[in-house]
Amino acid sequence: MLQDNEQVSSTTENASPMLDVSERKDTQRIEVRVADDGKQLLYPNVENHFPMKTAERLIDDIIADLSFLTGIAVDNGSRGDIDTMLGNGILKQSMLNYSKVKNQPGSFEMGSLIDQVTLQTKYEYKSVTCPELNKLQVFFGVLFNNSTQITNLDEVTQFPIYHLKVTVKTRNHLELTKKHAGVTQFHLVDQLHVYDKQDIPTFNPEDPNLLDYAIYVSNDTNKLILIEVFKPEFQSADEIESFKSENINERYQKACEQFDTLNPNEPPTQLDCLNTLFKVFKGPLSRKSSDEPSKTIDSTNKTLNSHINPEWLTSKYGFNIVVDEDLPNAQQSVEYEPPELVNYVEDFEVRRLRETYIRRCLQLIFWGKLSINLRINDPTLKNSKSYKSINALQTNFTITPLLQLFKGSGQNFLMGPESRSPLDFNFHFINLSACYHYTDRDVIRNYERLCHLDPQNVGVYFDALNYIANTKGSYQLIAYCGKQDIVGQEALDQALKSFNLDPMEVDITKINDSVLLTLYKNELKISTSDIPNLKNAMRLFAKVKHSSKLKFYIDHEPYRRVAQAYETLDIDESVDDDIVQTAYDIKVVDSPGLTMDCDRALYTIAIHKRSLLLFTFLIERCPDFQEYYCPDRFTYHDALSMFQVNENAADELIIKNFQARWFNESVFEPESFVICVHALVEIGLQRNSSLISNFLQTGKIDPNCLPIKDWPAGINNIGNTCYLNSLLQYYFSIAPLRNYVLQYSKTIEDFKTLENNASTVRRIGGREVSNNEVERSIQFIYQLRDLFHAMVYSNERCVTPRRELAYLAFAPSNIEVEFETNENQPATQQDNPEVTTAELGQDKDEKERSVDSGDISMSDNITPKDAEEEEDQVAESNKNQDVSAIVSSPTKDIIMTDNTDTVVSNEGTSTKVAKISSDQLENALEMGRQQDVTECIGNVLFQLESGSEPLDLHENDNEQDDLVKQLFYGELEQTIVPLANPDQRRPKLERFLSLLVNIGDHPRDIYDALDLYFKDEYLKMEEYGDVKRTVAVTKFPTILQIQIQRVYYDREKFMPFKSIEPLPFEEKIYMDRYSVTDNPELIARKNETLLMKEKLVELKKKQRDLLSRNSVGLSKKDSYIELGKLLSSDSLESQGIILPEKDEMVSSLKTLTAGIDDELNQLYAEISQLEETINGQFNEFKGIGYSIFAVFIHRGEASYGHYWIYIKDRSQNGIWRKYNDETVSEVPEEEVYNFTEGNTATPYFLVYVKEGEEQEIEPLKRIIETNQE
Repeated sequence: MLQDNEQVSSTTENASPMLDVSERKDTQRIEVRVADDGKQLLYPNVENHFPMKTAERLIDDIIADLSFLTGIAVDNGSRGDIDTMLGNGILKQSMLNYSKVKNQPGSFEMGSLIDQVTLQTKYEYKSVTCPELNKLQVFFGVLFNNSTQITNLDEVTQFPIYHLKVTVKTRNHLELTKKHAGVTQFHLVDQLHVYDKQDIPTFNPEDPNLLDYAIYVSNDTNKLILIEVFKPEFQSADEIESFKSENINERYQKACEQFDTLNPNEPPTQLDCLNTLFKVFKGPLSRKSSDEPSKTIDSTNKTLNSHINPEWLTSKYGFNIVVDEDLPNAQQSVEYEPPELVNYVEDFEVRRLRETYIRRCLQLIFWGKLSINLRINDPTLKNSKSYKSINALQTNFTITPLLQLFKGSGQNFLMGPESRSPLDFNFHFINLSACYHYTDRDVIRNYERLCHLDPQNVGVYFDALNYIANTKGSYQLIAYCGKQDIVGQEALDQALKSFNLDPMEVDITKINDSVLLTLYKNELKISTSDIPNLKNAMRLFAKVKHSSKLKFYIDHEPYRRVAQAYETLDIDESVDDDIVQTAYDIKVVDSPGLTMDCDRALYTIAIHKRSLLLFTFLIERCPDFQEYYCPDRFTYHDALSMFQVNENAADELIIKNFQARWFNESVFEPESFVICVHALVEIGLQRNSSLISNFLQTGKIDPNCLPIKDWPAGINNIGNTCYLNSLLQYYFSIAPLRNYVLQYSKTIEDFKTLENNASTVRRIGGREVSNNEVERSIQFIYQLRDLFHAMVYSNERCVTPRRELAYLAFAPSNIEVEFETNENQPATQQDNPEVTTAELGQDKDEKERSVDSGDISMSDNITPKDAEEEEDQVAESNKNQDVSAIVSSPTKDIIMTDNTDTVVSNEGTSTKVAKISSDQLENALEMGRQQDVTECIGNVLFQLESGSEPLDLHENDNEQDDLVKQLFYGELEQTIVPLANPDQRRPKLERFLSLLVNIGDHPRDIYDALDLYFKDEYLKMEEYGDVKRTVAVTKFPTILQIQIQRVYYDREKFMPFKSIEPLPFEEKIYMDRYSVTDNPELIARKNETLLMKEKLVELKKKQRDLLSRNSVGLSKKDSYIELGKLLSSDSLESQGIILPEKDEMVSSLKTLTAGIDDELNQLYAEISQLEETINGQFNEFKGIGYSIFAVFIHRGEASYGHYWIYIKDRSQNGIWRKYNDETVSEVPEEEVYNFTEGNTATPYFLVYVKEGEEQEIEPLKRIIETNQE
């Protein structure tokens, strides 16, 4: 703020004149010899002073000020401290501190005197310092609380009337040369410039009667406005009490005693007393010059003595007593002489006293007006001289005099408060010191000036500007708001409240971004319904804090519904990653404005699928992700520590730990995915790792980049053995079975000894096992052991099974096989018995011959072009082709591995070589082609059991119990319940190896298919008549196998066909509903579901009937429509057919058609609701759970195709691998769970492991021994 010495120096520098002032103490007159020239700005930097207000705002503040001074203001949510402002006023306050306190026209009102003849209340003076160019205008008025209720005359003088003095100093030269267009802006200054102090000498901020004051100066011409609010002039109790009726009467009776001419019965009224005192003060004010005689008041004046206390004239009001002793008879005349008030222009003490008299007159006038109002119905009132005197004084209760004085706004020059818009008193208008009639340019100027002066509250001013723009509907203001990169305070406060933060206590700029994100995430968990408000709040926080982190997070936050992401990219949820990438590129090119939406969609899908491929693609395509999550933000060691490894860790361990974090963490923040990717990128760059680089690009581990020990071995196809290879990989992944086979060392002698010592004969599959079958089974297990051994210890990426293994796996167990002993084998094998399990490779021509010679369907054709197509299609021309090339000599084995020297010791065993001719092998492979996979499984498992000693024999049927039974077999209870006599139940226990579900029944999912398998069946039996057959599981296996029946016979075409109808399944399956149980809740739920399904069948039948078409292809609805068209046409009349009720028939058909639509809609709704209810019927029954780990796939038709298997490796972060003969590769989960319509690669065998036994599945088992020299 300006200081005295600063102002003087400023004036000296700009205006040059020096001030020389001399005073005469007797008259308090000031003579100025050198003064202001009136052409310089005395407040050159005033535009930087705060607050800034316009004329209308100052006027409104003047009227509202006393609400705060007297403590009657009510807080309506102001940002200021209302307790601090009460008693201090608002003239110097920022609008923000009181705008919501005074947001409507207040209780106080301003009054002024129109009549300037009887009493002058408006003065104009020439400037003392620059009389030629500067002038001063002074206005006197009153302020009072108009809401106060006065009910009787005694309360009139208790009604406080406050006084207003406004002084305006205008610098005419500057008004002409520097005046700005538009609304003038006034700025608060602490004190007057030294020149202005000389022009306004009566201003005394220390005056005890001064309640509040403010000095405002315009920024363009330095126009000065001094506002002063004074206490009431009559404040003492005796003055106030003297105008009460009781005191008036008492004073009058005393006067009657003194003056006998007074009539005691005619006391004066209150109005008479007020008018008398008014005349006392008005007298000296009316004197125009010193030449006029001063009018004195005789001390014996009856009116004076009966209406007021005459002593107050001298004791309170500045009158002097004058005694005239020159009267005859030595008499004295005592008179009251008023003070000298004429020379007020030059004598400032006189002016100060004169202003006091003016205020007293005004107060008496308005008290008199109030007294008149209370006696308005008194018939004697209007005959009173006092009434005529007071009533003749015209008063004004509008702000027009101040507007004229301030010249605040030209078009509003003569407007009163009744003409102003109610919006002027809205707190937004008050905050911006604006009125509704202001031009857009003036509003913007106010906004910009206030933002400059009060930057910490820019948000509040923006709120005000935005509100005014929308209220006025001003395109210019709305457009201007749109260009402001500012957050409104109101919006910010609301945003803070969304997070339960108090705007008055919290400074958002001091809260860490991470803390805000944590708050945001927590709020999302609590209230999902308020997501839009929370997101908008976070956007505001990002804008206020200029936080790129918050902005990026909110702009790219994943969609909460994955479906919305797919809809954004216009793709189906079942598509592969490459389709998602293509859809993204197309959408961005077609709709550039939706790029951020596409980024969010891609980000959402990548998170949902946990697809590393999509994340890498996202980072490449989206610059924001590159910028925000760039690898540079990580150090190499930071990236390593993220995956809990050090610099010595192998690449494959880093990827393994990456996958563990990527797939296994159930709760994972979206941005953590991107951080993980960038950390891995940093590691790959620092290590120059091709394995990590390839992994980032494909999302899969490239086995060729891995050490052999870190990837499962593939199995070469030796001719139509692709599904056998899948089966062998499946059994290898089951650790207990693999370990048992690898440790196998039984001989036929062991079983002969066992048989001789046993009291009972063991049975497998309900029958006894012959010695030939046992010997064959032993040899089969040895062949399987050698294969498994090679798959563990081979230093090659794939192994080749021997022909004996394939033959023994395919050939039925009852076919006898002749074996050669070691003594009969050629010398080459006797010297090196390991060559039977591991030879040095296969000749290229021999390999080609093995490929070309096969004619077995549903097997592999391993030429590169057709490796993934339909292998080995049936060709009649090849049926009789010789297969001798596959086994060129009886002693040449099919190799176990490529280029391996692995030694498998057969010491202590009776390993023999099967004598298999080429014809026998061909026949075996043909059998394999014709076999169902379960037949092959049964054949393999039978041999495993036959070659194993029993752990126990079942008491009832001597069935052998062994590892195979423990792993794969469960137990069903089949119960026959006669409907006529339900108590005669006939339960029967049966073992099961797999459950067969029928795709031909069109099940919706795997549960629906199992429901059909376990569905109650009603039969007719000779013994019992009508019966119900129920099936339930009494014992669940460790490994649950579900076979999907897909091949059927077309009786019209006389050929088999394959159904490719998808059968959705999930990672988990719960079998509680299919178990034998006495749980009443589960039983009730099963019965309830059965009724629902029966109803569902009925509804679907109705739906099919309505949608079915007749022989000409028309549905019922179509038939009605076509018939209606025929009746409406002229065809019938042209044929001479007249239907008198044709119109009624057409109307009826339309009604029937609409009825079909309504019925179909209702059926659809009921079916959907019922299916949804059925799906959730058993959600809480999860006691018997299984997790999927193997899926057998067949691609092709019934007569040809190719087999492979997917196996899940939980120890490797749950990755899925595709075992396609010699190729083992990682695949995304989506490929396994691909239920797309029309997909010919369909699951036909699903394998689950019981919950708690997942550790028994170990697909990766490699032990590579380093060669020792």
